[in-house]
Amino acid sequence: MGNSNDNDKKGKILKAAAEEFIEFGFYGARMQRIANRAKVNKAMLHYYFSSKENIYREVLKTVFNILIEKLNSIKLEGIKENNPEEKMGQIIDAYAEIFKNYSSYVKLLIYEIITGGRFLPQIIFENINRIPVNPVSGKLYKYFEKQIKEGKIRKINVLQMLISLVSQMVPVFLVKPIAENVFKKLGISDFILEKFIKERKKFVLDILKNGIFEKNKKGRK
Repeated sequence: MGNSNDNDKKGKILKAAAEEFIEFGFYGARMQRIANRAKVNKAMLHYYFSSKENIYREVLKTVFNILIEKLNSIKLEGIKENNPEEKMGQIIDAYAEIFKNYSSYVKLLIYEIITGGRFLPQIIFENINRIPVNPVSGKLYKYFEKQIKEGKIRKINVLQMLISLVSQMVPVFLVKPIAENVFKKLGISDFILEKFIKERKKFVLDILKNGIFEKNKKGRK
């Protein structure tokens, strides 16, 4: 019971911290404001996280771990699972779920990247064997390598393909809050935006599919 309560409090603090860091940056963020946002006293904040740096690092670790877990949950074994196009769609879905449910954390991750990645390299290094797209031992990377060897997709740079897959969807989720606000003021249903996101996913998959599947098949004699 106590552990569950601790996790709830930590979760509130981390979410509040993510919002504080996004608004004020790492150097502008204040421990007292984080405590106020989380509706806890500053002493409790220091009890769980002894410094602002520790909170910041923990927020990054949280979103990083959630993303790794989502990607690692994609099943790659069995007849039904042996469909590279479907796997690409599931990778997009994993990122979409993260953006939808953990938007503050993701924004902070992006902030960390564009401000030079002070803490992220160490987090990546500590978790390198768990990252499913790493070229050495990542299970998603190995899956697509296997598809190439079996002739199901043409010979491509797997890492570049995975980067393209994600990077072509990320801008949609970044501008989604702005689009929702504009749509609301214009009286346009959110359904239109959701429809656009689905169409975007199909468009991205079609581009990749035409590049790594259809051309390969047509080129065979």
